[in-house]
Amino acid sequence: MKIITKNGVIYNSLSVSIISDLINSVKTLVVVVSDDRKINYDKNNEFIDDITQDELNKGLEAVKEILANENELLKEYFLMFKEVSTQEASLKYAKEFKKDEIDKARDKAIEGGVSFKDKIFQSSEKDRNLLTSTVSLFSIAKQVPEDFVWITQDNTAVPFTLEELIQLGSIMANSVNTNTIKARELKDKIEQATSLEELNQIAWENKE
Repeated sequence: MKIITKNGVIYNSLSVSIISDLINSVKTLVVVVSDDRKINYDKNNEFIDDITQDELNKGLEAVKEILANENELLKEYFLMFKEVSTQEASLKYAKEFKKDEIDKARDKAIEGGVSFKDKIFQSSEKDRNLLTSTVSLFSIAKQVPEDFVWITQDNTAVPFTLEELIQLGSIMANSVNTNTIKARELKDKIEQATSLEELNQIAWENKE
């Protein structure tokens, strides 16, 4: 059962628009409680906020799922969550958000293109797989067809030899490896952080 911390109102379902309104207009959090949990009110019929940290945590998990593609809204919700949560819970979820941030930065770096022959070539997983298949196919003949070209990110046709295709593949593979290692090292630092202040110092741009 989902209720809001401001007045104990029950929500049968949630959506991005509902959560946005709860954040910006109502200024309240969502919690998930067991269906048989008693909602308490005082003698004036005012909601008694006896919400536990575990119920707050479950509410955040539910909101995270709905706001998976709404990063800014989720950040706003988490700021409210931290205000009423224990330091332990705040740090736990801040680490999860930071790891997600690092994963997205890693994927962007890997798939954002690589430089070769003074051009930028697409480097998404689909592009890397296509390049690998192409190299494998032409390696049998040990050469590419006459006038063979590879398309750049801006759709320019660039002549390529088999050796150059192999070099491009090597650059892409190195980018995947380098950025994966970088992400792993940063996530290790995230796991070791003991405070929100320390956690906030960790970013993809860090060179350490």
